Amino acid sequence: MLACAGIPAHAYDRSDGVQVQCVVERNGERRIVPEVWLGHGDAGDRHPELGGAAAVVRPDEYGWPVISFDRVTIKSIRENDPHMVDFIFYHECAHATDPTRDEIEANCEAYLELERLGMMNETLDRALAHSHRKMMRLPSRYGGSGAAFWDKTMACVNAHHAPAQQTTEADASAAPADTAAAAPAPP
Repeated sequence: MLACAGIPAHAYDRSDGVQVQCVVERNGERRIVPEVWLGHGDAGDRHPELGGAAAVVRPDEYGWPVISFDRVTIKSIRENDPHMVDFIFYHECAHATDPTRDEIEANCEAYLELERLGMMNETLDRALAHSHRKMMRLPSRYGGSGAAFWDKTMACVNAHHAPAQQTTEADASAAPADTAAAAPAPP
């Protein structure tokens, strides 16, 4: 689970108006991941430090993560695919909270976090799939294409769902017939 606290000071503004911060914990110490917004948001002002990415996580001088956002890219995404901006935030927070996560795992965790928060629905799922699939060529760490990236993301999401479904099915089949109907429905 990602640690994102609802703290308003210098917080990320989600599309639903809620302000959140990415929080990491290392060696018993918790810190809010700072956000750095690069560029001025004007066309042609993309920040070269991000290499064309909308956002990246890089360590500061002490090894703590910092999320850097490209204003121009985020502005364009917000105008054309507003659902992606929250997903990008949670994707980068997934990297910040566990630097060993690869791109597929960070995408997977972002999707799962949106589910945990009650933000994921069929419409958002379709919109995210469409946004990913229209990315034609991506580096190999993303699967090579947007379609492969999304397919691998969903395989990861489904793998996380499978143990919960198997446990629920096993619990239901092990319950006596007269009590199975009284068991709580899975979340």
